[in-house]
Amino acid sequence: MMDIDLEFFFKPRSIAIIGASADFSTISGKPLLYLREHGYQGKIFLVNPKYKEIAGYPCYPSIIEVPEPVDLALIAVNYKRVLSVLEQCAQKGVRFATIFSSGFAEVGEEGRILQQKLADLATRTNLRLCGPNCQGMVNLYDKVAAAFSASLDIKPLMPGPVGFVTQSGALGYSIFNLAQEEGIGFSYVVSTGNEVDLDSLDFISYLLEDKNTRIVFTYMEGIQDGRKFTRIADRALELGKPLAVLKVGRSEVGSKAASSHTAALTGSDQVYSAFFKQKGIIRVADIEEFIDFAKLASSGFKFTRGKKLGIITTSGGAGVLAADVAEESGLQIQQLQESTRRQILTIIPSYGSALNPVDITAQVINEPEAFREVLWTIVNDPGIDALVIVLTMVTGALGIRIAQDVVKIRSLIDKPIAVAWTAGDTLTSDCLKVLKSAGVPYYKSPVRCVRAMAHLLNYSTFRCEWKERINSLPQKVSFVSSVSKEVHELLAGTGKEMTERETKKLLASYGIPVTQEELARNQEEALQIAKNIGYPVALKVDSPDIMHKTEAKAIRLGIANEIELVEAFQDVLDNARNYAPDARLNGVLVQEMLSKEGVEVIIGVKNDLHFGPIIMFGLGGIYVEILKDVSLRVAPVSLDEAYSMIKEIRGYSLLAGARGRLPVDCVALADVIVKVSTMAMELKNELAELDINPLIVLPEGQGVKVVDALLIKR
Repeated sequence: MMDIDLEFFFKPRSIAIIGASADFSTISGKPLLYLREHGYQGKIFLVNPKYKEIAGYPCYPSIIEVPEPVDLALIAVNYKRVLSVLEQCAQKGVRFATIFSSGFAEVGEEGRILQQKLADLATRTNLRLCGPNCQGMVNLYDKVAAAFSASLDIKPLMPGPVGFVTQSGALGYSIFNLAQEEGIGFSYVVSTGNEVDLDSLDFISYLLEDKNTRIVFTYMEGIQDGRKFTRIADRALELGKPLAVLKVGRSEVGSKAASSHTAALTGSDQVYSAFFKQKGIIRVADIEEFIDFAKLASSGFKFTRGKKLGIITTSGGAGVLAADVAEESGLQIQQLQESTRRQILTIIPSYGSALNPVDITAQVINEPEAFREVLWTIVNDPGIDALVIVLTMVTGALGIRIAQDVVKIRSLIDKPIAVAWTAGDTLTSDCLKVLKSAGVPYYKSPVRCVRAMAHLLNYSTFRCEWKERINSLPQKVSFVSSVSKEVHELLAGTGKEMTERETKKLLASYGIPVTQEELARNQEEALQIAKNIGYPVALKVDSPDIMHKTEAKAIRLGIANEIELVEAFQDVLDNARNYAPDARLNGVLVQEMLSKEGVEVIIGVKNDLHFGPIIMFGLGGIYVEILKDVSLRVAPVSLDEAYSMIKEIRGYSLLAGARGRLPVDCVALADVIVKVSTMAMELKNELAELDINPLIVLPEGQGVKVVDALLIKR
């Protein structure tokens, strides 16, 4: 699914270093040093009019004078010269350029103007750009060290299954260095800088298709094209390659200016979190958490649908700690099968525990063979999907023997196994070497070990369930095929903020149930409408200038008869005029009152700058305003995802029938979520925000109805 062919960026047959220096301690000197030291097999051309040659390589005055074709140019010149150098590269027919130079959009207006000129050049030529303000790329399998980071001073670099795309060069290569020291091998590392042309998603897309890359990790500050990210995330699931993201920037800047509940509750980080959850993307909180997961994921594993974790420990306390973290992370700590427990009880001392976690106690010091027998028994339990082994002060020859037992058993099974060894390196270094040499992941903390395992099992289960969904027949929600014309005519005749009546008319055209209502321009019309609907009724002012009717006190509920209606009708109009003297008043909406047996919920849409329509669901009233108990998805939302949205809010028990309440019609509710998602996708160029608040969900089998709604156009 690659949109851009990056083959000659990552595997260049020839590299030109423009601005090359004989001082190998500088940014412009290091690329030549690293290319040579790490064994680059392609051709290297140096460009700098100050030199005739550097380290035995001829130096050309300009890229134009290089006698052979160039796949990749590394630009290490003053920012003021970058544009002219790139013009020469384009003239020469260079395929790709990596711009190390800084001094562009990151420094102010002058830099932004200059960076835009670089973008314009990329648009009008065949030259594709990485950077500026980046640290370059490393292809570890093909020994292409086209970068200047000091992390490349380590030799040899360790190739492996992790592809890494980072929007921060300095931090990214620091993470790379730390991970390499932990024994984690990489296929590629690329720093994207300011992303004037090629962006993180272009590189992620390439890495997903690479045969040597099994896991893709990215340090991300933000992306511009959420729809492109959606396609890439789906491709990652299709290929079974986990995407792990360290996403920074959790603030909700701009949410205070929101016009609706929806906008206030879908700040940028919430949208990213919802998207990651929706697409099975693993979000890590820090560098350590990424390295912990990468260590486990790159050790070799089989995707299984299961989250049942077995824990074996030499310390009861450590086992409890591991179990607590496992449950917090979404794993299941279930009891072992009866036959497994009986077998373990014949091995461990009477004061041990054959429950899960299995506590073999410190008796392992006296009977080391017992550990191997218990370990083998647990991993063969069909109710266990993965195993975490927690060892405390197990050291010396005994520790080495136990490490060897773990290595042996791991080689015989395909269930994930990880070890937490809570003892200092001075005492356990020989033991850990045994594990490391065999690729068995180990950690210093049960918490870190279990969290890494949780990421693996949660992803694996998500992916298996995702495959089942896409392999089943698609679930479609139909609506009137001629609706688009009607919808666009309605939108064309309204202001930026549509009234409740206008918004409900739009929703109804998509098959979304709304309350029975009609606009009254005087008391006589209101009396007749109320008679037709049947008491009790509600009265609401209808005005394009008063969006929040409750604040204006321009709403009356539960009107039981004609006398109450006449009084309420005038109050609604008077209060509206007092609240907004210049407001345009279309009249008063006379609306049916619904049964008190229903539950109020909110469904909203926010048209996100990067991801497009975001669908929000939550309980209405104080639950949304105070508790912010909502779930989010990037549209389009399938019926399965709609049910997941409903079930994942904390207040789901109120919908399911808590404390003697009748369960509500979640089937009809999920259908409305899907229809709102469909509408949002159809109208993404016109719709900015939508609040359906409240939507009354009636008891099971009785459906739903929109009581109030607000749509804001773009």
